[in-house]
Amino acid sequence: MKSFPLLSSLLAVAASAQTAILPPDARADEPLNLEAVVVTGSPFARAQDEVVAPTTVLAGARLDRKRQPSLGETLDGEPGISSTYFGPNASRPVIRGLGGDRVRILTGGVGTLDASIVSPDHAVSLDPLLVDRIEVVRGPATLLYGGAAIGGVVNVLDGRIPEEKPAQLLAGRIEARAVTAGAEQAGAGVLTGGAGPIAWRLDGFRRETEDLTIPGFAETDALRAEEPDEEHAYGRLPNSASTARGASFGLSLLGEAGHVGLARSGFDTVYGIPGHGAEHGEGVKIDLRQRRWDLHAESLRLAGLLRAAKLQVGFADYTHAELEDGEVGTRFTNRGYEGRLELLHEPIGSLEGAVGLQASRSDFAAIGDEAFLPPSVTENQAVFVYEEIARGRWNWQAGARLERQEIVPEADSGHAERRHTGASLSAGVVWSASDTYAVALSLTRNERLPNAQELFADGPHAGTGVYEIGDPGLEPESSHGLDLSLRRRRGFVTGAASLFLNDFSGYVFEQDTGTVDPDDSLPVYQFVQRDARFYGGELEAVLHLHETKRHQADLRLTGDWVRAENRTDRQSLPRTTPVRLGAGFDWRGPRYTLSAEVRRVDRATRLAPGETPTDGYTLVNLGGTWTVTMGRARAELFALLTNAGDQTARNHGSFLKDLAPLPGRRATFGVRCFF
Repeated sequence: MKSFPLLSSLLAVAASAQTAILPPDARADEPLNLEAVVVTGSPFARAQDEVVAPTTVLAGARLDRKRQPSLGETLDGEPGISSTYFGPNASRPVIRGLGGDRVRILTGGVGTLDASIVSPDHAVSLDPLLVDRIEVVRGPATLLYGGAAIGGVVNVLDGRIPEEKPAQLLAGRIEARAVTAGAEQAGAGVLTGGAGPIAWRLDGFRRETEDLTIPGFAETDALRAEEPDEEHAYGRLPNSASTARGASFGLSLLGEAGHVGLARSGFDTVYGIPGHGAEHGEGVKIDLRQRRWDLHAESLRLAGLLRAAKLQVGFADYTHAELEDGEVGTRFTNRGYEGRLELLHEPIGSLEGAVGLQASRSDFAAIGDEAFLPPSVTENQAVFVYEEIARGRWNWQAGARLERQEIVPEADSGHAERRHTGASLSAGVVWSASDTYAVALSLTRNERLPNAQELFADGPHAGTGVYEIGDPGLEPESSHGLDLSLRRRRGFVTGAASLFLNDFSGYVFEQDTGTVDPDDSLPVYQFVQRDARFYGGELEAVLHLHETKRHQADLRLTGDWVRAENRTDRQSLPRTTPVRLGAGFDWRGPRYTLSAEVRRVDRATRLAPGETPTDGYTLVNLGGTWTVTMGRARAELFALLTNAGDQTARNHGSFLKDLAPLPGRRATFGVRCFF
């Protein structure tokens, strides 16, 4: 692992699980509050019940209970959200059955600029230990963030660039934790401070794990039966160990008219890819490194029709090597940038809104004996407009986006450059039927432009264990969507229920061809286009059983279902999440909290051609915290027990579902300190 010369020496001073520093006498806890402010999905900060699209906000104690080494596993189990689970170290969120390039992952409003959309074995270049807040907008959020966001947007707010003057000259938070399954040890920290118009922030983390502990065999009974004479891993998941560390430093100049800030960050990790012979010492490891600059600027005093402007830009240098028996087999690099400018105009009667520009460039290459993608440069430019009209209890929201993409492969690759243009439209309304209930309805028409992997892939991919073939003739996929939500924001029961429908023309996905490549003995997967339909629903409700000034008890109920099928022959699409139900109980007192949760995932029986069924499972999780105050400082001791019944559980949405089960019984102990 590479070191961070300036920042690594300071990591011993501070470590934190969150980027925002909470005062010692405060604790953010959001069991389910539809009046919580969300900044993703609209140019304006809005309460969750005022945004047309369904949203999820993880922050405070709720986020603390769910932190995992990967972003996908941290969000897994939230209504409508699952993960690609490629072992404990690599997973991306799947929203309403859509994943990969259809879910945009942002850090502070700008893309992660890594290689995680290329393959599920590629980790997202951030660690949830240094996340303060995660906002998820389900459904087509393409207007502000791109046509690729048909599934939704996950915006990770890390606070690396201070946007407000610090309340104290110096403040901080540290966390240390240990986890039994995989012998994980982790610590993280943050320091903030400043004086006058200057504010700064320093954070960092480190995590080390051994191979993950699992209940029973790593492989399914069916796979073991195919090789009865082989030795099969039992009780641990081979090649799942990891090390990771990262740090950042941000500096801002703040004033009444706005701010400008700059941050430098780094992220390093080495992790194993379970399966595909890993139990025999032939597993693949990934050595990942990213260095990144971020710039944020905001002006709140503009002249004429404009009242504010916001600029966000990220520059990144990313590389990872896929190591086979210690030797580099394939090296991936991605050097690029993404920037967006939002201009808010003055109200025109009842009309409020913004126009914006977005541009990005990605210089991507896969080099080595098993490089399945030719080097290419992808450039994207877009313009968008978003408007709102509030009339009494009605809030109308609409927008449009036009984007152009050019992909230029390496000259000797044998492929011609591809240019595409896509347009997206959206219109919706939120009707506040009363002070208690609100109804939201949205209609969308979106276009997603094919990426370089879908167009040009041709070769064996060691990480996923398949031979991938693209199609240079792919055209933009389009979808028409409808989303309907009922929200209750006050009373004994609060929460939301949603129904959605997405009809796709030319939906792009990897289809198992049923053949094996003769040179590499790998199954062949081909990118194809079919007409598809996704539909389903989500429910999240909280019953407020007891509430006083000192104590609060809540019962949480969740559920979701999704169907994904080929519209031509009505066959199911691969790796579709089965029906899930959950119930949880939370008790909060002045110094302690207790929580219990039961999650049920049904057996996956709606299968695509070539898929195998996945057994259902039930997980029981328990947790608690104890807070001790010492003057202005505060310490929070916490303990979590996940999968208390040590059940074998497999994620049907994972390429490795038959090779890598979810963790077994796992106890987490730790302490957080605020000062």
